[in-house]
Amino acid sequence: MLSRRACRAIIGAPEVTAPPATPAPTSARLFVRQSSGLVRNVSVTNALFFNVAAFVGVGLTLYPIFYSLAFVPVWKFGPLSEYGWAAIVAGLFCAVLALIFASLSSVMPRSGGDYVFTSRIVHPFLGWMESWTLVIASILIIAFEVPLVLRNLQITARIIGIGPGGHFFDNANTWFTDSTGGITGSPGFIGSLVVLAVIGLVVILPTRTFHRVVTALAAFGVAGFVAMFIFGLAATSRSSFESHLPHYTGGVTAQQIAASGKAEFIAGHTHHFLSDLFSTTVFPFMLSILLFQYIGFQYSAYIAGEVRGNVKRGVLIALLGALSIGVLANSFYVDLISNHLGFDTNVSWGAAYWGFNSHLSALPMGQPNAMPLLGAVANKSLWPIWALISLAGTVFPFLLCPVYINFISRMQLAWSLDRQVPEWFGNVSERLRAPLNAILATLGFTGVLLFFQSYNALPHFLATTGNKLNLAGTAWFSITMAILTWTMPGLNALLVRFRRPDLIRNAPFRKALPWLGLVWLVFPIWVYVFAVGKPIEKSLRGTGRLHYLETNGILDALLFYGIGLAIYVAMLLRTRAAGVDTKMLFAEIPPD
Repeated sequence: MLSRRACRAIIGAPEVTAPPATPAPTSARLFVRQSSGLVRNVSVTNALFFNVAAFVGVGLTLYPIFYSLAFVPVWKFGPLSEYGWAAIVAGLFCAVLALIFASLSSVMPRSGGDYVFTSRIVHPFLGWMESWTLVIASILIIAFEVPLVLRNLQITARIIGIGPGGHFFDNANTWFTDSTGGITGSPGFIGSLVVLAVIGLVVILPTRTFHRVVTALAAFGVAGFVAMFIFGLAATSRSSFESHLPHYTGGVTAQQIAASGKAEFIAGHTHHFLSDLFSTTVFPFMLSILLFQYIGFQYSAYIAGEVRGNVKRGVLIALLGALSIGVLANSFYVDLISNHLGFDTNVSWGAAYWGFNSHLSALPMGQPNAMPLLGAVANKSLWPIWALISLAGTVFPFLLCPVYINFISRMQLAWSLDRQVPEWFGNVSERLRAPLNAILATLGFTGVLLFFQSYNALPHFLATTGNKLNLAGTAWFSITMAILTWTMPGLNALLVRFRRPDLIRNAPFRKALPWLGLVWLVFPIWVYVFAVGKPIEKSLRGTGRLHYLETNGILDALLFYGIGLAIYVAMLLRTRAAGVDTKMLFAEIPPD
């Protein structure tokens, strides 16, 4: 049988040509499923060191100052302090969190991390608020770390001054400081802006080059950990440290420093270990400090859209590897060295740095108790090694900043793809393979926070201590902003099988996800109820309520929660007016 077209050819009938199809509407307002523009250039090794760089910060040399940041007495049990045990407990729970992230990332391997998970599993509003508060918390941590880069430069110079000496290095305490001796005012602000400019140069490197730089510098930092642990224990002694210390502190002895904090910060050895672990008055505060320390170990999951190869394997190795380093560094590393040189001295000295220890008239040596600085006091003949370790301690807080800005920009890219912010905000530069506008916005907001840390320019109700942000307040501000960051992954794991089973059909640990979510949720809920909620409730019934809320950054956090809510409502109205079907938008995962 001949075809219709062949019959027409035989009888000479004209061939009928189908009319051209009507072109589909090309309105940019309605086209929401475009490519992200990112490239999978991140290896497993890159992801591991990305996570390490994201959470170590000043810890390599300054972990001892965090004993007292919780402002509770520090007890000891066995070889570890309360801080060390908190690091282990937090680490065990965070291992559960790592399994949740690895499972969800393997079936939703997109940049944006838990923002993508929450907005698809629970609700776009909670996804937005979780990621918005995480961005603010992370930028606060950047603002926390930048002045400590300058502080570590001072400490490195002081170590050189203890070694070969020299007027320039002996007077390093005056670098970047105003008349108060603090890294603040115009000298501190200008120094911080210079550091921020260098951070900007690193973060705008092309993606592959950026990760090579991060991996190399983070490996140098990890080598600093190993060197400090070996030489700090093998090449120093407490007797040598205590005999040399008064020469550098104007006669103040280690015993006097230790005694100054005994009443408020030293609890001695506990005989009620289990009851102390389940305390609702002391231990939750220490756990909250470990949440502050560990935030960042999971950030490679937020750049899963750039991890090449097996995403589940890559993310899981990166998270658990970084977490292992974090647990060891925050427990045995810091506790063994602090015990070796004098635990009570380290706790009281750190409290003086935060401004909590009123029994010391001046900060010893004008510096926090950095481990390589104490090593130089105990054995100055090894000053080149101590200076090199201190330099590694300077690199880590510096490196944290571009890593944070990198992951923040990927989350902001996910926002723009979902129309949570204007589309131009997340445009990916072809040369950088990164969202340049988002990076510049983050750098700019960090500069604003550095300004408010340096000058008395904030309204009194936002900063009652000198009308400016302080480091301790900034830390608690960040902890408060991160509530949803720590709780929503557990809620996602708990609900995903019931709300979006289509998304996890092939997910690893799929059947265990609800149980993993339930186990994880116990931890952040316990911490935030007893370390944040309970003190707020007490302060609101007391007389010094404003001072407590400001000092702990909670009032400032409430302000940013309100700003986040306003942005969400404004963008929701704008998106609906543009005719975008938001229900369909969040039914799918973002484009690759």
